Amino acid sequence: MKRKLVTSVLSIALTVGLAGCGGNTATTGSSSSAAPATADTEKSNAITLKLAMWDSDSEFLDSWTKKVKEFSAVMPNVKMEVETFKSDGDYLQAMKVRLAANELPDIIELKPNFINDFKAELLPLEDLSVTAKNTKAKQFAVDGKILALPMISFPELVYYHPSVFKELNISVPTTWEQFVSALTTIKQGGKYQPYAMGGKDSWPNYPFNEFMPLLASGDENYYDKIAAMDKPFEKGTPFYQAYSDIQTLYNAKVMGADPLGLSNDQATGLFEAKKAAVIAAGLWYLPQYKSKVGNTDDLAAFALPTRHSETEPLKVMTFTDNFFGLNNKSKNKEVAKKFQEWMFGSDAYAFYVNKKQSNSVMEGVKADVPFLNDFYKTNKVEEFIYRPGGENFNKYVNAIQLDWKKLGQDMMGGTSLDKISNDLNSNWTKARASK
Repeated sequence: MKRKLVTSVLSIALTVGLAGCGGNTATTGSSSSAAPATADTEKSNAITLKLAMWDSDSEFLDSWTKKVKEFSAVMPNVKMEVETFKSDGDYLQAMKVRLAANELPDIIELKPNFINDFKAELLPLEDLSVTAKNTKAKQFAVDGKILALPMISFPELVYYHPSVFKELNISVPTTWEQFVSALTTIKQGGKYQPYAMGGKDSWPNYPFNEFMPLLASGDENYYDKIAAMDKPFEKGTPFYQAYSDIQTLYNAKVMGADPLGLSNDQATGLFEAKKAAVIAAGLWYLPQYKSKVGNTDDLAAFALPTRHSETEPLKVMTFTDNFFGLNNKSKNKEVAKKFQEWMFGSDAYAFYVNKKQSNSVMEGVKADVPFLNDFYKTNKVEEFIYRPGGENFNKYVNAIQLDWKKLGQDMMGGTSLDKISNDLNSNWTKARASK
């Protein structure tokens, strides 16, 4: 009996002990499973923020991409993914494809005339602290809403080599006739290509084909006015007057033997090697030139002289550019807002402006651009602010697929101004009739 009792007691004790061990094993197992859960939680909190942008300067694209990725130091769970394009035309085409597929990036770069096309996809930015400090943002509001913030503003310039002008005894031109004459004189000299045109890429002709009708009109809201006209491209209009001047320039054959056969990189290469004397571009070209040549010792600039008399004001097209907006369908809108605050409110902004060698548009940030200061001291000009057209204008432009730069290629290829004018008027009138 005693043996049976002892055996029973030991049996019970053993059972309880095993149960206790089993309980401890379960608790330990629960603790072990907590580690993977924490890792999973951290993984689920990781965010990839996508930004798309363009620039013709590869060095700038590389340096800005690296700078953007520094945002991960502010928000360690955020990984920045940057997609770059070499031209705004390629970029726009790609973004329109993404728009159709509902795959726009979280942060979208825009030119001022792109904002209308994407306005339904953009998040209003009035609640950001940096928006109130942006001196140009309100000027580009759409339907009363600020949908994108610009990074810079700059004048459009005609760059030239002073040594070439001195060698050929050419004065800086201040009228259109003087400009064409100066290029013709350089051509006759036979030593230099007068103008470096990368017409193969189409967009380098924008200072002429896109901007000159605006300057000829003298009205910063010209695009909105022609939206109310049936035939805004006929003879006597600012468009026709400007394109007549452009045709004179192209017919002078001062852009080399094959301006449509050269890319922008090839054309700027000619200018940087001092094989070409003149090139027109925005201030954005300055850092590219400096990075290739190493200095600006033989570089100066003047305003594109679209006037026909020195008694008229000499206007310089001033462009506000590189707008950044936020995708309102992004799954990471709040994080994208924080990125926008960081981009415009930290040293990243000064980095951008100085790399681009352009004017700041943020209160409290001043860009140091000696070349630009020298330009304003040397040239007596009036600023002409580029303003994109509103909804109606852009609706008609999209309907007839109007591409100012493509028109420039057509003109360089020999298409007559009258054909361009007649075709545009016919298509524009039909577009307005079907609105």
